[in-house]
Amino acid sequence: MNAPFEGRRAQANLLPPTDRRGTPFLADALFNALDVASSTDHLQSPYPHAFHSWPAGMHPVIAHEVLKTLLPRAPDGGVVDPFAGGGTVGLEAVLNGRPFLGGDVNPLSRLVGRERCRPRSQQQSQRVSDILEAVVERSKERVRKKVLVRADIPVEIARNYAPHTLVELAGLLAEIDAVDDKDIRSTFAVCFSAILTKMSQRRGDTDVFGGTGGKRIGRFVPTERFADKVNELLDKQQALFDAVGDSTKATFVTSDARELPAVLDGRRAAIVLTSPPYGGTYDYTSHHADRLAFLGLDDTLFQEKELGARRRQHEKTFEGEVVAMLDAIAGVLHPEGIAVLMVGDAELSGKRVRADEQLKALSTASGLVLKAVASAPRHDYRGGPDRFEHLIALTLR
Repeated sequence: MNAPFEGRRAQANLLPPTDRRGTPFLADALFNALDVASSTDHLQSPYPHAFHSWPAGMHPVIAHEVLKTLLPRAPDGGVVDPFAGGGTVGLEAVLNGRPFLGGDVNPLSRLVGRERCRPRSQQQSQRVSDILEAVVERSKERVRKKVLVRADIPVEIARNYAPHTLVELAGLLAEIDAVDDKDIRSTFAVCFSAILTKMSQRRGDTDVFGGTGGKRIGRFVPTERFADKVNELLDKQQALFDAVGDSTKATFVTSDARELPAVLDGRRAAIVLTSPPYGGTYDYTSHHADRLAFLGLDDTLFQEKELGARRRQHEKTFEGEVVAMLDAIAGVLHPEGIAVLMVGDAELSGKRVRADEQLKALSTASGLVLKAVASAPRHDYRGGPDRFEHLIALTLR
């Protein structure tokens, strides 16, 4: 059902894998997923994989290859991703006809994931297009008339945007907020989120400092980029509808991964496929600060519960977070199910911690058994030896 991925781009900066060990079938499956991802680009997919960037998200090809190989051997049941991010695993679960539940402490995840997994018929898309046309025209009219609108965002975020761009974005957002249809309003809000980095003075999502005028963004550009993004998404949602119809069962919630058993409320996962934050590597709250501020999303849980945050890096703290995460995964995994984690080596207080060795040492206490590992190097651009990323398979026995 799912079309192959085509093209090549180092989207995830993955290098070819160099090592595999453990149960042969699983080790080979994990190695193959890393190998294909290191030479394949997801941007040619007809489905909504690439419409919204997500820093450090799982490479879609990894999700595709893992589920394609493991689902035929998995028990009946759904796919779960407790670090759902932008919804990559969810979309692949939908394409494989499995129910999906994704959780994340980032409230934006729920919105982006829902759009990534939302199929729309041609008729439904046409209705969105009609409303889009009116929103775009009203936004441009605001610009023509030089209507001043204040963006309700912190000053430090406003500084990332040229003044005229900020005014146009604020006006466009006001028009989006005025759309009556809740689903269409949500679609527009996510597409607005998707253009923000390009409209700012930031070089990319992980550049949290911004600039002072390196980009020149002309009049109407934010509005037109927004319209292009909506149309791009609609095309991909129609392709998804053609592939799976409108009966998909993908649910996204804002939740702490350590509370996964409570979220599933007794249900069991056939497969848990996820990529937890790499210890001490990023502060994801800063990567999404602009989007959360513009959309008025509450980031309290995100700030308090982000696992592995660089701002709180400490080996013992991170170890406790990993143990709690493993306990939660063990608490929802089907007895015959499998958990596959994409993890990277941690950098904690200047100390390199091998993620595969850490999970092997900590998983037993949670009742999990490490069955297979495949590893690939990744250049450390801050200097020092290469770090490794690992696909790790765990079961309850």
